Formats: sequence, structure tokens, C-alpha cells
Amino acid sequence: MNLNIPQKYFILSCNEKGSIRIFKNTRRRAYLAASSFFDLALNDIIDLTDNSVIINKVLPDDKTYLNEFFQIINRNQGKSVTHVLRAMATKEKITKHIYNEIGDSLVTKVDVTKATTGLVFKTNNYIPDIRVKQSLVSEVRKEILTADKISPETFALLVVLYGNHDLKTYFSAFEQKQIKTKLEKSKDDPTYEKLLELSKRLSRVILTLLS
Repeated sequence: MNLNIPQKYFILSCNEKGSIRIFKNTRRRAYLAASSFFDLALNDIIDLTDNSVIINKVLPDDKTYLNEFFQIINRNQGKSVTHVLRAMATKEKITKHIYNEIGDSLVTKVDVTKATTGLVFKTNNYIPDIRVKQSLVSEVRKEILTADKISPETFALLVVLYGNHDLKTYFSAFEQKQIKTKLEKSKDDPTYEKLLELSKRLSRVILTLLS
């Protein structure tokens, strides 16, 4: 399935009622932002230094679903990742634009229905067809069980699903054990060095936000 990290996270963070629980839950908003950080960092669009988020290049055309996210980073370039992530995770007004851009990008790519919810304050609700979720989970499951090592993109997706407490929703106890083994092995692989450091930093910041 030709989707990127935040798009996959968005779909798998939905329940039977759709994506509204992402928008209404601070933890899920935080990991939506984290998944977007992963997407940009893995494509060398941004870097996280010890003290700030740095932009390396302009947002490419195939990442337009992250335009609002990128603009927030641009306006806060040089500020700490804690500052940027806190704004995205805790302020619904900021999150709403990011949430809508990612949701809208899915409507045009896969079987996702867009609706609205709320009597006074209207919010978009994106509802993926169950077959879309099943197909996505099957792809990840196949990689976990058959590949010698998982791709950096799948690694990042599993990290945000774990942080969001969603791994157990989609994977059996045996599969979760395989995931843990693959992630443990990655610690000694230079391929994942940048990804591991980013994962640690984002996890620390989110833990602080949620405490």
C-alpha cells in the first residue's frame, strides 16, 4: 500500500467510529505529530539537533499532506522539539489543520470516507474501510514475520503504534514478540542509528507532555 508513515498511523489509529478519537485524544495527537516527524526526518527534510529542529530543504510535492506540519516547524525553526511537539499535541486549533491535511490526503488515495461530527464545533471525521486496515496490517505482518529486518518506515510505524497502545489491537502475542525481537536487533544496526535517536527523543518529550 503506497502510503507514508503518518498516513498509515492515521488509518490504524482509527476505530470503528473513525478518526475523531485521534483529534480528541492528546496521546493520539502527540503520536500523529511524532509520525510526521519520522516521515520528514527519514527523508532528510528536517533534522533534530540537541536543542532544536532544523529544516534541510523545502517540502517536496509528494509530501503536501504535511504542508501545515512543515509550516509550523518553519515558523518555529531553531526552537526545541519539546516546544514544537507541545504546540502540536496540546493545541487543538493547531492540530486540526495537520489532522485535516493528512485525512484529506487519504480520501484521494484509498477507501476512506470523509464526514463531519459535532453539533456546534464541526470536526472532520475520516472513516477507513475495514479492508484498508486489514490490507495495511497484512503488509506489516508479512514484513515482521518474513523479512530479515524491517524497513526504517515500518520501524517508525511500529514505534508510534506501540506508544499509542495499539500494537495489541492488530497483532497477536506471538507477533508482538517478533516485533520486540526485530526492534531489539535494530539497536546494533547502523541503518537505524538516526531513527533510534529520534525515537528516544520523541518518546521522552511525549512522556513529559502526558505526565
